[in-house]
Amino acid sequence: MKTTAKAYLAALGAVTIWGMSFVATKVALRSFPPYSLLTARFLLAGGLLALLWIYRARERIHARDLGLFFLLGIMDPGLYFVCETYGLLRTSASVASLIIASIPVFVALLASVFLKERTGLHGAMGILLTLAGVGLLVKNGADPAASSSLAGNLLILGAALCAAVYTVVSRTLGGRYGALTVTTLQAFFAVVFFLPFAVGEWEGGWVHRVSTQGALAVGFLGLFASLGAFFLYNRALGALPASSVAVFINLIPVVTVVTAWLVLGERLSAGQVGGGLLVVVGVVLSARGRAEAGSPWGVGLWRRLLAVFLKRGGAYGGLSLASAQQHVKGPGAPVPGAGAGKGEHEAL
Repeated sequence: MKTTAKAYLAALGAVTIWGMSFVATKVALRSFPPYSLLTARFLLAGGLLALLWIYRARERIHARDLGLFFLLGIMDPGLYFVCETYGLLRTSASVASLIIASIPVFVALLASVFLKERTGLHGAMGILLTLAGVGLLVKNGADPAASSSLAGNLLILGAALCAAVYTVVSRTLGGRYGALTVTTLQAFFAVVFFLPFAVGEWEGGWVHRVSTQGALAVGFLGLFASLGAFFLYNRALGALPASSVAVFINLIPVVTVVTAWLVLGERLSAGQVGGGLLVVVGVVLSARGRAEAGSPWGVGLWRRLLAVFLKRGGAYGGLSLASAQQHVKGPGAPVPGAGAGKGEHEAL
């Protein structure tokens, strides 16, 4: 098989995993309390990341940056995953993925206000369409047929806003550390944040009721959504232009909707379908507008926000934004063991 074909398959594999991560979380929540699920997930992913960091990176971490790392870790993965996990207890995986898909537009909106980055006409139109789409999704939340609620949708929207704030604020660390270092520290601070709450959940004796499906779902989230998709996406970025890989991002909500229909029996209402379409179109227009406006983010916005897209973890099930925004400029995105050059970004 040709290298280009393999790269496209790798990109498709990454977004498929991230799209399925919402459904995996719903399945895991049937066996695990929220904080215990998050602790188990990040312990698994963080342990493997630490081994990779010791073997590949071993960057010096300055004491002055630990406070900023911790602060950002509270925002994401901390508050992001709290909102997302509790939101998924109250809304459908399909609706959650569509709301999370709006993160890049919220980032563009915050960047235009606080970082004075230009948006462009298409970008402004994209922001308006996305906000309208999110409004429809949230408004149509109390839909028993879609297994969603207004409270759940608002929690997912809170997760998206946490991810957007994190993305804008964390650019301070982007030029000082590699993606593997930041993502490993994110996992560490995630465990520190979630563990005390998880300890409190042990009183219920839920551990004796964990199903095989629940345990497999946690394994999928820790190994595949946070690590496997990382390597697949970086392989795609190593052989294809960022703009080509970015096209696949729009497939993530589609994968989630189809998987949720097959596994969970979820359905979308007409209003939710309309809101989801507005979100997807708005995100595409917003990215195009930033490129036309000559923003330094441009097409690279997709790379740096990929993990958020679905927390990636961030974004879609990953360790999120650290890896989505580390290397703002450069010749190519680094993969652990693939060289020392710093690129625009890889996602976990």
